[in-house]
Amino acid sequence: MEEKHRQGARLYLWILGGAALLCLAAGSWWLLRGRMQQPEPQYLLKDNAGHVALYAADGTGPLAQYDEIYTRLLPESDVLALQQGVPVYDETELEKRLEDYGL
Repeated sequence: MEEKHRQGARLYLWILGGAALLCLAAGSWWLLRGRMQQPEPQYLLKDNAGHVALYAADGTGPLAQYDEIYTRLLPESDVLALQQGVPVYDETELEKRLEDYGL
């Protein structure tokens, strides 16, 4: 009788361990999938003749120029990023970035 109890306990532990591994694998997959599927940017913010300008995601434009924001007055890291093009994913992020740059 005690041997049956041990076998049942072992089976229970194997099932429990398998379920835990399955949950761990599913959670890892979910986290990695979310990181790999980053949305495409709608716009780019770039330096244009010493001012911040808004471009389409493919680089065409400028769609708008913010003459109130002088790039030479921004921190060097922001200037370097604007020279490369800062991706913007939605209107809310655009407003926040423009506020950060001083608009």
